[in-house]
Amino acid sequence: MKTATKKLWIHSASASVVAVFLCLFGYALNHTGLDEGVFLLVPFCTGLAIAFMSKGRMVVAITAMTSLLLSLSVLLFAGFEGIGCVVMAFPILFVSIGLGAWVGFLIGKRFIHQYGNIIVLAVCVGLMTFVGWTNKEMEAPESLIVQTSFDFYAPMDSVWRSVTESGTIDGGDLALRALGLPVPYECTLDNEGNRICYFGEGEIRQKVSKSDHGKSFEVDIVESFEVRHWLAFERAGYDFIQHQDHVEVIRTDEIVSTLRPRWYWSWFEGQCVRMEHRYVMASMKRKAEQ
Repeated sequence: MKTATKKLWIHSASASVVAVFLCLFGYALNHTGLDEGVFLLVPFCTGLAIAFMSKGRMVVAITAMTSLLLSLSVLLFAGFEGIGCVVMAFPILFVSIGLGAWVGFLIGKRFIHQYGNIIVLAVCVGLMTFVGWTNKEMEAPESLIVQTSFDFYAPMDSVWRSVTESGTIDGGDLALRALGLPVPYECTLDNEGNRICYFGEGEIRQKVSKSDHGKSFEVDIVESFEVRHWLAFERAGYDFIQHQDHVEVIRTDEIVSTLRPRWYWSWFEGQCVRMEHRYVMASMKRKAEQ
């Protein structure tokens, strides 16, 4: 390897180490709210700093990607975040750090000669610190309604029993576990309208608020283990529609979340809840159609 090339890659490696520090520092300051500060500002500032510390478009791109992957790996293997959170956050982090690197690359030559690397890093760290200091509390949670429809080819009475009583829940849970989502294995219902669903992480206690046989079954969440510190379930329900040869069951959940920006996270949260719905309702469907 030529001396110039070797120095270039050593410089890139050094920039990656500094960038990882910036990412983790920004995460530590802003992770309480898990809002735009973490998912937009921190990666943007990191990409900006990388562009000022690296030479050449390709080196900037490689350093940005390496820094992002290393930072996420640290958070994952240290247990600060789960695999599902890392996978879902990657696209917005990738775009943000790439945008910061692109902006930095465009203005870097003129700006770098005037102010130097240290000033750029100081500005980025200062901005992360200011935003983290002014955003110590989580935003007010916002609700999201998620619905999933399933067709049951069985009599209404069998469908009603399998849905409301549930019993043992099983099936292909590989995708849920791979994303770190909670997997229910049993639900029970007593004569007083108390429904409990059991997970490996704990249990969710529910109270039946509406039970209209063959039409609607709704529950309020009374007590629950912490699914995620930024997400909680509020209520759930099933609507039953009798068709000529099957019963359509529509599962509706209301969740509340503090993740921001909502235009990004609401889609991912909806997909995860629907995965849970399909897993549970597929088990109910098998029992009803036996």
